[in-house]
Amino acid sequence: MTDQHETFRIGGMSCAACAVKIEKAALTLPGVTAAVANYGNTTATVTWDPAVTPREKIVRAIEKAGYTVIGGDAKAAEKAARQDARSRRKDLIVALVFAFPLTVYAMAGMAGFSVPFYENKLFFALVQFCLCLPVLVAGRRFYLRGFPALFRGGPDMDSLVALGTGTAFLYSLYCTWQIAQGRPDYAMSLAYDSAAMIIALVSVGKYLESRSKVRTNDAVRGLLDLTPAEASVIRGDQVVRIPAAALKTGDLILVRPGEGIPADGQVAAGDSAVDESMLTGESIPVEKKTGDTVYSGTVNGTGSLRVTAEQVGGDTVLHQIIDMIEGAEGTKAPVARIADRAAGVFVPAVIFVAVTACLLWLLAGRSVSFALTVMVSVLVISCPCALGLATPLAIIMGTGKAAKHGVLFKTAAALETAGRIDTVVLDKTGTVTAGRPEVTDVIAVGLDENALLRLAAAAETDSEHPLAAAVRRKAAAVGLTVPVPTAFESRTGSGVVCRTAEQQVAVGNPALMQTLDVDLGPLTQQAETLAAAGRTCIFIAVDGKAAGLIAAADPLRPTASAAVAEMRSLGLSVLMVTGDHELTAQAVAREAGISEVRAGVLPQDKAGIVSDLMVSQKTVAMVGDGINDAPALARANLGMAVGSGTDIAIGAADVVLLNTDVRSVPATVEIGRATLKNIRENLFLAFVYNAVCIPFAAGLPYLLGMAEFTQMPMLAAAAMSLSSLSVTANALRLGRFRPASLNGSSAP
Repeated sequence: MTDQHETFRIGGMSCAACAVKIEKAALTLPGVTAAVANYGNTTATVTWDPAVTPREKIVRAIEKAGYTVIGGDAKAAEKAARQDARSRRKDLIVALVFAFPLTVYAMAGMAGFSVPFYENKLFFALVQFCLCLPVLVAGRRFYLRGFPALFRGGPDMDSLVALGTGTAFLYSLYCTWQIAQGRPDYAMSLAYDSAAMIIALVSVGKYLESRSKVRTNDAVRGLLDLTPAEASVIRGDQVVRIPAAALKTGDLILVRPGEGIPADGQVAAGDSAVDESMLTGESIPVEKKTGDTVYSGTVNGTGSLRVTAEQVGGDTVLHQIIDMIEGAEGTKAPVARIADRAAGVFVPAVIFVAVTACLLWLLAGRSVSFALTVMVSVLVISCPCALGLATPLAIIMGTGKAAKHGVLFKTAAALETAGRIDTVVLDKTGTVTAGRPEVTDVIAVGLDENALLRLAAAAETDSEHPLAAAVRRKAAAVGLTVPVPTAFESRTGSGVVCRTAEQQVAVGNPALMQTLDVDLGPLTQQAETLAAAGRTCIFIAVDGKAAGLIAAADPLRPTASAAVAEMRSLGLSVLMVTGDHELTAQAVAREAGISEVRAGVLPQDKAGIVSDLMVSQKTVAMVGDGINDAPALARANLGMAVGSGTDIAIGAADVVLLNTDVRSVPATVEIGRATLKNIRENLFLAFVYNAVCIPFAAGLPYLLGMAEFTQMPMLAAAAMSLSSLSVTANALRLGRFRPASLNGSSAP
């Protein structure tokens, strides 16, 4: 039985340490081969052998670790995320309503201002106690999650807040009891306001963080919203409106002007222009007529179309794109390992530092109140959230931004690799050129041109090569009757050999002719002349003798030259590889502005060229669209498949380019670089914040002779919230990024 792969949506994650715990909980089960938890989008992707461990055991292991598994699809998860944000907003309002009056009341009294009951220290303490309780209730999730996690031996962000505020509150209760016993001086040590303000300020950060997570998934949510909720289905003589989710394969759908197309299918009748920008990133509508393919989520123009549904629901290209985006968001970039390693030991280390600092200050002769203030400050100011958010939020924003430009990353690692690319290898046919060559010359030896074209078309009947299709189209245009070949044999990278009406016909390149001992004679010189003009030539031999050649021209893609120029401006080395003749390849390369060319390359040689570049310490992106490109796509650091290519090429690639605009290649590198830069900035902010703030909270200002900060715990809470917000805000900057390759400013 093959391994099962599933992405679980997790509730209760509060920081990067949670992600580490979830991964460990899953990996302890037998049969689980991989587990990746992502704090940025609160998911856990697990790969396991269902014959060894059933799915229910994985769910139970996650729940035993202190988290919940949320059922439903992406829309259900989004709904749950919005509900969580609303719940946090309500709790935040309660916390702020009581925490601010409490802080003002406590601080004003200490500062000598006249406040009610200040002279009666017991009432002064009880008022603070009453104002603090609603705040603790509003922050209950910190205690309900933090303490159980601590008792299970896996403390997290909630544990730090629960320990810090709980210590402050319990010490304040002790002070209140001492006041009631006739010790009014303990009123100066009350910390109810610190406990309340910590919860309020941390809640501000957590609420804004939850809102930011909802916002980072705008790309996926926007794609989900593209599918119309209802569809018009033709049943007999009637048009019936049904939910789009109820569509079935074979349904005949009426798509009126301006409506969204609810399923993938084929146009059965009608002509119209369809806006496919959501798929390709290209704004110009595509003309559709009978027999053409249309896709779910695209928008019909001014004409009316009748579409036969072929893929519905989760089988549509739109949902495959969504799955690919979510799959990328659920993976981790290699750079995230830095944060993961830190998060795994961060919280226990912080608790150790806090307790040690408290004890050291007590041994140094400072008061219990002072030592506890230091401990609470260290617990609260430490922020594993920033570490946890640094990479996943940037990945989510980067993959979403790329999808809007027709670039789909399969994994977060691919997105990171795109930012490190320094060399691009371009396949010629279908990538640099349009991939639809047309026959320009037919040169026959010993028979007429139509007879030669007829034999060549017969030999190319079963071939998928673009040149074979060009030969068949030319034969059909001339009106030739093409015989059915027998004993068909494909020679990979060389051509084909078959039999037609007692004749052996071979069609291919010079290497094939040499293998068959065919003397090409003067055809070689004619082929070189045509190749120098940018034509691709194939030779035809009949019964072991040269019978002629056919030349075809494959025009350069309109944006190929601009794309190559953009790649060079990014500092990328550009290399074109092709199986074509050297002269043909050089002509195309000159037109595209490519200086380095490898011609006459067999499919296996393409992978070898990529390997050689990688051995020379190059980070290589291979761009192709054909079956013969698949080995090189799989071998490269980053395989990029043009979306119009074959399923095999797309399957072997790390990135899928949904449009045929070659500028998507430099745009992919730009998005990768911007995302990688953003991740580094986020990690820098997170590490520097903790490196500076933890010693500060542990008492460094006092050692340096600075004034004592009696409100240090509240300042720590504010700083902790700001650290998460700074990382989140920096990640959201990617939403404004536009690749310069697509005629926009690249400054985020």
